Amino acid sequence: MKKRQISEFVSRFATPAVLILLGLVLIFCPDTASALISKVVGWGLLMAGIIVAVAMVVDRNWSVSRILTILVLVGLGRWLMNHPLAWAAWGGRIIGVLLLLRGIRDFTQSDFTQGKVLSVVTAVLGLGLILLPMTASRMVFSLCGVVILAVGGGMLAERIWEKKNWEDDDPNIIDAL
Repeated sequence: MKKRQISEFVSRFATPAVLILLGLVLIFCPDTASALISKVVGWGLLMAGIIVAVAMVVDRNWSVSRILTILVLVGLGRWLMNHPLAWAAWGGRIIGVLLLLRGIRDFTQSDFTQGKVLSVVTAVLGLGLILLPMTASRMVFSLCGVVILAVGGGMLAERIWEKKNWEDDDPNIIDAL
């Protein structure tokens, strides 16, 4: 293969390979993605606290609200970096409370049997998420992994299928309109 063909081969098959690898990681290690997002958010909050502190010093505008904002941003950022799965756990609990409240509301307002059954299912799911908060995070990241794996596999299959046409391309042919 020529140097140009090697670079085209790598660029053509690198994206599907990376997508397949990412999909497998998300399917088999969903907590890794939760921890990474939590650390990124933690760093963002920490940097926001530092920026507010620098702005306060530069503007010489000292106020209790700014000092409290800095303390909350820096404290929450450090806490998220030290407890990376807390983000996913609290997110699952919040979703669980919202589902439980929605199920209770729908049960009291529904006149039909189907509506009452669906509201009970919603409330039970909400209660399950309150008791098992990491379940929502793992399920979401695993489902994202399945979708990313399917997209990467589809891209790879398409590019392998087109490989026959790709190898026969003659770069010296000028396309006429």
